[in-house]
Amino acid sequence: MKQILMALIMVFTSNFLHAQVYLQEKSKHRFAQTYVGFNTQIVPAQGSFISDGSSNKFPTLFSPRFNIGGLHFWGKWDFNVNLPLGHLGDKKVAEETEYLFIPGADLSARYYPWRMEFGKLRPYAGVSVNQMVFKLDHEELGSRDDLFFTASPLAGVSYAYKGWQLNAELMWVPTNKKKFYTSRNQREIFHLPQNYFSVGVVKFFDTTLKNEKGYKNGSTEKKEDELRSKGKLNSFSIGIAPSAAYFLQAPQFSKGEQQSLPRHKGVFNWDFGLGYLFHDAGLHLGFSYRDYSSNSNSYGLEHVIRRNSLAVEAIKFFWDYNGFVPFIGPSISYERWGAAEFENDVMTNEVARTSMISPGIIFGWDIVPSPLKTWILRTNLRYYPSQKITNPTGKVSRVDQFEFNIIQLVIYPNRILNTR
Repeated sequence: MKQILMALIMVFTSNFLHAQVYLQEKSKHRFAQTYVGFNTQIVPAQGSFISDGSSNKFPTLFSPRFNIGGLHFWGKWDFNVNLPLGHLGDKKVAEETEYLFIPGADLSARYYPWRMEFGKLRPYAGVSVNQMVFKLDHEELGSRDDLFFTASPLAGVSYAYKGWQLNAELMWVPTNKKKFYTSRNQREIFHLPQNYFSVGVVKFFDTTLKNEKGYKNGSTEKKEDELRSKGKLNSFSIGIAPSAAYFLQAPQFSKGEQQSLPRHKGVFNWDFGLGYLFHDAGLHLGFSYRDYSSNSNSYGLEHVIRRNSLAVEAIKFFWDYNGFVPFIGPSISYERWGAAEFENDVMTNEVARTSMISPGIIFGWDIVPSPLKTWILRTNLRYYPSQKITNPTGKVSRVDQFEFNIIQLVIYPNRILNTR
């Protein structure tokens, strides 16, 4: 909820867009417009799952969601994230069994063949990378949940007017057949819902257009030269972002009833950063800290992994396309891992601990409308290959990590003081 609050604060402290400024000219300060909004995802009754030996259809589900994103490339591309706020629908299968199906957060890209214009209906097509959680909770057996990732095509229409935009969308899941254990020893084939509809509204706001006047009349360049000569564009940095870590490799459970344990797949966490920006060199050196746990459970069996990571990173900016500034660099992480196994809440072995120095790579991009900005939005992606940990049984397993945060707020305290 913190990211939602942050976005709402940005809305009410920014200039609202009552005109589509990118229609007037294509400049770097009109390259993208940010928005926040809400929509409701509707999943009609469809698909099937097995419980207590019987086949059940997924009932109709309603999921209200918070939506944050941006319209880029002067009205042609839309990149956005949807975060569920709750779920409305029947959860009871039988007297002793409940289920939970959650179409979770997703990341979408939409393309408009005809750019968005106020007062005109515009079709779009795109793709969504989304996660879904399914859980069975049996009164006697216990519970099991699993996380599924899908890449889904989508299509829809948009209508915008005076800074507001209505969207109606259809998403289709091509790979909806999933394997799921209904007990420690029984595995079934489920068919997740395949069609997802959503309707919603967003409000555009602007944080970059105010920088255009200074850019055009030369005052921004003059101020930049003045501060650069005094070294005042260099700055310490403070960063914070909601993030996700995905297991590209994970421990394999192949012994007896442990085969029913789901594979570790991904978790959400927070990314905290401290660093220093060398403005002229286009170089940022810093530290990044992440800490999270991943749980795999199946009817009283549980496997828990805990990761604690402190990385030293150097990123080099190598291009500026209308304020879109990509970067790449090394990330060297000191990691401490712990793994534990439980049965009916009783630990079956000692916690297995692993420490390592893990080399990796970081890449992504900044959104920089002005070289004088005291804060920017950054997207980070990290990859750590060949990470190995020891399980409580003594077996060594790969746990390669891919980490992603779509919006990191980076603040430059020195610039706040120097650009007053």
